Amino acid sequence: MSRSSSVIAAMLFVVLASAAALASADLPDLPGLLAGPLRVTPLEAPSGAFGEWMYREYRNARGGVIEATMMSGPGAGPLVAGPEGTIADDRPLGFGSTYEVFRLEGMLTVFEEIPNVGRSLVLSLGEDTTLTLESSSAAREELEAAALLVARANLR
Repeated sequence: MSRSSSVIAAMLFVVLASAAALASADLPDLPGLLAGPLRVTPLEAPSGAFGEWMYREYRNARGGVIEATMMSGPGAGPLVAGPEGTIADDRPLGFGSTYEVFRLEGMLTVFEEIPNVGRSLVLSLGEDTTLTLESSSAAREELEAAALLVARANLR
């Protein structure tokens, strides 16, 4: 391998490693949870790049799973929710889902519980970034704690 090829390969490695490190900071390792691989999908169209969609699965010591999805960029748009303080259900036509709109440490948040399916917590991390945590086994408090850890890592 020529010297210039080696330099180019080294530079490419540094760029790719840096990009991977930055991407993994968005859905970081969380204390007490085993983090699976981070999957990042660019939100692209012929008209340009519009952000990214990130997914990572976390497992607690009991084997319970929390699925994390983060959408960021102008293509993701803002979190749209009912007015803060809303507590409602989907009756009479739904499956008994309940939801609440509130602020978690100042961030617009929606918590939803669907009987026999699980819970989700959706949190606005800014104008164009939304975090969604879903689990069939984790309690609301676990989802809120995990969401705050991810939020703090992203809002530094």
